[in-house]
Amino acid sequence: MAERRIVTVTLNPAVDRVLEAPNFAVGSHIRGRRVALYPAGKGVNASRVLAILGVRSIATGFIGRGELAMFEEHLEEVGAGRVVCQLLVVRGRTRDNVTIVDPVNDTETHIREDGFEIQSEDVGRIASKLALLAREEAIMVFAGSLPPGVSSSAFAHLIERCAERGADVVVDTSLAGLDELHDQGAWLMKLNREELAAMADAPTQTEEEVIAAASSLTRRSQGRVRHVVATMGADGAVLLGESIAYRARVGVHPGRIVSTVGCGDCLVAGLLAGWIRTGDWKAALLEGVAVATAGAVRREAGFIDPEDAAEFRHVAVVEPIEPPAP
Repeated sequence: MAERRIVTVTLNPAVDRVLEAPNFAVGSHIRGRRVALYPAGKGVNASRVLAILGVRSIATGFIGRGELAMFEEHLEEVGAGRVVCQLLVVRGRTRDNVTIVDPVNDTETHIREDGFEIQSEDVGRIASKLALLAREEAIMVFAGSLPPGVSSSAFAHLIERCAERGADVVVDTSLAGLDELHDQGAWLMKLNREELAAMADAPTQTEEEVIAAASSLTRRSQGRVRHVVATMGADGAVLLGESIAYRARVGVHPGRIVSTVGCGDCLVAGLLAGWIRTGDWKAALLEGVAVATAGAVRREAGFIDPEDAAEFRHVAVVEPIEPPAP
């Protein structure tokens, strides 16, 4: 298989702050401590995990000027030189995502900012940047929510331009970002139950319904959406596409799960790492769910320990499924 270039595109990055506050209560004064502070955003997380897995990537997208050095230094250090940071500076400050962990009551409270306001010239700049990076051997990973100023139609246009240049496009975005993607070319779409239900206009409460909805989405798109990986939380994931249909799950004691935030980013990174190394979707899905589970046993979103990933590879189960008839 020809060497593939992975490019992660994070249009709305964040600085993740994790605070620990025992007996947290709204309106009270509580002494806490900072557990973690690190650059994030779904594409940034994916690049970081890819690097930990030994896979190189280019990380592009937008960044506030004040946070550029922090992101560059972090990705260089954590990525061991495997991440090339090519983020484009925009006006405004990169948003904060704050997670308040209460270890006494076993709760997590997440506070999310919207992000900086993107100007029309910024959209033009990222479009030009992506046109340079998108080529036939490239995998372009569009990950994360859309910042203010980037419409769903503008997002769809960016994806379309990359697909037209021959790149394989991976999409892992929010519901708002999915609004106008029904007619766009995507090599792979990663969707949770809610997102899949919206895209396929079908129920997704049970595993059977998830399989039916994912199969329907690939058929109705007439080849524009070639593969769908649908996540089901503790029930694992299913992957459907061109002549493939698999379900995968990792058996792990619930007490080991620390946080599921960022597990989807880990799954995408693991899936792509498995795919570019083997060209086999079954092996890729196994790697994806193993790496996602490794992310779930860490407090920081989008981080994994290679030893955890190795452990979960041995207990992951991937089996073929029969997609519903058209």
